[in-house]
Amino acid sequence: MLELALLLLLLAFTFNDGVFIGIGKTGPVEIPLDRHIVITGPTRSGKTKLAKKIVARSGLPALVLDWHGEYEGLSIDARKIKIDIEKFDKKLLVEILGLSLNLNEPSIYFLYRAIRNQKLRDIKDVVAALEDFLVATRSEVEMKAAIARRLEYVMDVFEKGIIPVEKIFKYKKTIIINLSKLKLYEEKILISLFILSSLYNYLFEKGPSKKVDRLLVVDEAQNILKRGDVVKYLVFESAKYGLRLVLVSNEMPPEDILVHATLVLTRPHYAYSLKTKRAAVIRDNTIKELWII
Repeated sequence: MLELALLLLLLAFTFNDGVFIGIGKTGPVEIPLDRHIVITGPTRSGKTKLAKKIVARSGLPALVLDWHGEYEGLSIDARKIKIDIEKFDKKLLVEILGLSLNLNEPSIYFLYRAIRNQKLRDIKDVVAALEDFLVATRSEVEMKAAIARRLEYVMDVFEKGIIPVEKIFKYKKTIIINLSKLKLYEEKILISLFILSSLYNYLFEKGPSKKVDRLLVVDEAQNILKRGDVVKYLVFESAKYGLRLVLVSNEMPPEDILVHATLVLTRPHYAYSLKTKRAAVIRDNTIKELWII
């Protein structure tokens, strides 16, 4: 009876450019897709379940970065994806590697000096360029060795890549990138950042879009958002090209991310410092509580 009542209630409302998210005090609540969406809440509060509903109800093709193998559908093992680093600007490439491997600023610049004049086709070429780079001091020798060790940790993740990432972007249906089989946390970060950057480059070449063409669902997004200004830039700029991110995070994102997003809280928690006793949609400092999600 409850499901029938909800269905009749939904039929009484018309949704324009938004996605139905739940039932509030005054009826159905929808989220417009004019901004990115952030879903946050404590563990086991239904964040992933809600992200799945948003993808299904939006009617848009989605690319899902699935950290734990929780999404169903057409799934590709992340180890099978081929990333063409030759297309990356060298500065962006070293930023991605540095952010993924927790390199400090001097190490990132050192790596840039080693590769900036080299032709790079894959990560092995990066390692080779680093090995051939001449150093003059003991501190540079130690820095070079430390960078090489960290690069070797993630080299395996690129060796089995057979599916060009651009081919995935051209597919007009939802595709799940399964990151759960990657053993190292750094590997998941690295692949996620490469995919985000590659998708941005792909959309940039196509040009701006006034309509929303695709969703990118980022599971465990707190691991990506804390990776610095480069990631924030990619998030902010991607909206111009018809991409909307659904960021699923158990931590409250930085304020500058929230300004450009609609926040959905799946369950209140004292750590979030939000004045609501229920699940809620927060947008422009306006809180709309949800009775049912």
